[in-house]
Amino acid sequence: MQRFEIYRPGLRLAFALALMFGLVSTAFAQEQDEPEDGASEQAASDSGPLNRSLVWTGAGERSLSQQFPEAAVWLELEEGDRALGLLYPEARSPARGAVLVLSDEGETAASGVAGQLAAGLASRGWAVLTLGLESPSPVLQQILMRPVVERPATEADAGDPAPTESVMIDVMASESADDLEARYRNRISQALEAGLALLVERGYETPALLGIGRAGIHVTNHLLDGADASALVWVAPQFYPADRQELSDRLESLDKALLELQPSEAGGKEPDWSVGKMLLRAGVEGFERQPVPWFNPPSEGLGDAVASRVAAWLESL
Repeated sequence: MQRFEIYRPGLRLAFALALMFGLVSTAFAQEQDEPEDGASEQAASDSGPLNRSLVWTGAGERSLSQQFPEAAVWLELEEGDRALGLLYPEARSPARGAVLVLSDEGETAASGVAGQLAAGLASRGWAVLTLGLESPSPVLQQILMRPVVERPATEADAGDPAPTESVMIDVMASESADDLEARYRNRISQALEAGLALLVERGYETPALLGIGRAGIHVTNHLLDGADASALVWVAPQFYPADRQELSDRLESLDKALLELQPSEAGGKEPDWSVGKMLLRAGVEGFERQPVPWFNPPSEGLGDAVASRVAAWLESL
């Protein structure tokens, strides 16, 4: 009994230290397991329903506005949303016109070819407004890249119809996918509309529209939907399967000049179903195609080389 009394204070101290160590270890483990705010939002976006998979992070717009404070302009969109544009005034007067540039998918208003291209056009007397194009979420990317499959007529007339529940699920999934894609495209269209309006407000009448890579379809859709633009330019365009299938037919009604700058490295490797080849075969009026040197990743002089081609073509119209 006496020995127990002697060691009891030491036992109490050891127990207290063990308890404190356990609490600290648990808190540390929880902190390590918690993702950062941005990663948490992205994870919720990718794992949630389709209608929550489109999350606009701004494509670094806030930091970009701080990096280019004199060029940054905020475009007001619907529902209190906004998009950042970078405005490059013409370097010499009088201005030859204006060009609205939409960057390639995943690029900001200044990255990739867009920034170099804008600087090159501005030095040649053209005012330029550049917009970034944020990458779609993984779910939306799968929707946009899905192949176009025509359902055989015999499938619809099969003797044993699919269960009603399965049909309802397929319809609901299709509607959710269509809604997600529509909202993505609509926001881009809003940014293009606001960008054209800004240039007109600054005194530039009927600017030209230019899309780089995946942006080609968005500027094209905007023009075909009635946008007031003087011309259309594609720079190394890439189109989603559904867009590519119908584009040549839709462009037959285009009443504006269209220039495609196709990377010369494609050469004979270009597939026969490329939009450019289809337009050439269809004899679309006002369509012109020129090869342009291309480097991946873009070199410092690539944007200026593209700007030289674009400026010369626009001045020839």
